[in-house]
Amino acid sequence: MVDQFDRAQELDAQHLADSLVAQQRRAGQLSGPALSHCADCGDEIPFARRVAVPGCRLCIDCQTLREKQTGYRHGK
Repeated sequence: MVDQFDRAQELDAQHLADSLVAQQRRAGQLSGPALSHCADCGDEIPFARRVAVPGCRLCIDCQTLREKQTGYRHGK
C-alpha cells in the first residue's frame, strides 16, 4: 500500500517534470512530434490537439486530471 508521503513525492516529481516541459516549450526547446496516443490511458489524441499543443503526450482528460492532482492553475 502506498502511503501519503510516497504519493506526495510522486506528485511532486510529476509536477516538476511537467513544469520543466512547459518551460522548455516556452523556450522553444521541446522537440519531437506529439504522441498519437496518450501516454497515460492509451486513447488516441485528437489531431487538433496534437497541432495546437506541439509535443503533447497526454489526452485532454488525462492532462486535466494531472493538473488537478498537481494543483496546477492556468495563469500562474
